[in-house]
Amino acid sequence: MKIRNTVMLLALTGLMLSLPACSYIKGYPDTNTVEFLNDGSLRETSVEEFDQDYYDMADLKDQVLAAVNSYNEAHEGAVSVNLYDVRARKVRLVMTYKDPAAYEEFNTQPLYAGPAGDYGKEIPEETSFSKVKEDLSLKSLNQQPDLKDLTLYVVTNPVDVAVSGRIEYVSGDVELTGLSSCRTGENISETNPAYIAARSN
Repeated sequence: MKIRNTVMLLALTGLMLSLPACSYIKGYPDTNTVEFLNDGSLRETSVEEFDQDYYDMADLKDQVLAAVNSYNEAHEGAVSVNLYDVRARKVRLVMTYKDPAAYEEFNTQPLYAGPAGDYGKEIPEETSFSKVKEDLSLKSLNQQPDLKDLTLYVVTNPVDVAVSGRIEYVSGDVELTGLSSCRTGENISETNPAYIAARSN
């Protein structure tokens, strides 16, 4: 994601560098991850390195919570902080958004999750797609697939992604990591988004 005005926002929005981290908190990912949950909500885990000798981590946490509280005053609890943990010179921040729209607005980071037919933008003709085979290998396609009846996820930053349902198609710079999970490449951006199409459970 983008670095905005302050150091606080680096932790708040998660710079999504896919940094490895020690698996010290059960139940949460060890890398920068966006999880699209069955109830339509979205959970984001940000893992970021910080120099604790330079930054005031308590103050940083207060700023994160203040930003969330300020947003929620106008949006009725749309964002919650599940975890804010600092150790081993890493900050792990886990936040849940009531839906992808809340994530997009809070972070000013484009993102889409919904029926492919409702996606309001054209997928560029030059976008290459691969079909996910039964053994989870990828078969390159000569033309864009018909995504009708599938859920489309459009991600605009390098991040691990977990979706609800089985992934059937991915665009070029996406690596499959499981039936319902993948990793978007380092070149993914707002002008070069990753497209992931899945059949909902």
